[in-house]
Amino acid sequence: MKRIEMYKFYTRRIIRNFSLFSKWALFSVFIGFVVGGFSTLFAFCLRKATAFRTDNSWIILLLPFAGIVIVFLYSIFQYKNDKGTNLVLSTIHAETELPFKMAPLIFISTIITHLFGGSAGREGAALQLGGSIGNQLGRWFKFDEKDKRIVVMCGMSAAFSAIFGTPIAAAIFAMEVVSVGIMYYAALVPCVFASLVASKVAVNMGNKTVTINL
Repeated sequence: MKRIEMYKFYTRRIIRNFSLFSKWALFSVFIGFVVGGFSTLFAFCLRKATAFRTDNSWIILLLPFAGIVIVFLYSIFQYKNDKGTNLVLSTIHAETELPFKMAPLIFISTIITHLFGGSAGREGAALQLGGSIGNQLGRWFKFDEKDKRIVVMCGMSAAFSAIFGTPIAAAIFAMEVVSVGIMYYAALVPCVFASLVASKVAVNMGNKTVTINL
């Protein structure tokens, strides 16, 4: 009887672990496709904006006007308390809720900034874009708070991978940036899957910065 009970116990455990793995494998692939597509489009627009600014250096004179446009966009979206990447990290810690409106705002405002010669890094924009989309997907699929944190990290990994072409580094970075010195190992497989898929999507969409072959 004891052997039968142990067999049933381990069988249930294997089935539960396999179900959990299948769930995250499928969903991380989905995130990789969605976030990878948006992020590749983002990278393409940034390259075009930078190329246009380089060929037309006079456009930097319109930088104050660009700043006014960005402020106007934030006021339209009623998003006046922008904490940037810190808001994404707070969401993972379940301290705040990440609004989906951050994604289009970051997309548009970063492109405008680059177009007119402003200073804005792609790293923070990538994390905010991916985290915002990932959080919204987790909300649509009604994930609990614990799973939603992993979804946000998957989105961050996918965006970083698609834009910079470093899928493994993107996965590790997304898990480690949340708390320096602490690794969220539960998110390792989903983040790696999302990063690899996003990288492949970027390659197929013509992102020249990505060189990974699957």
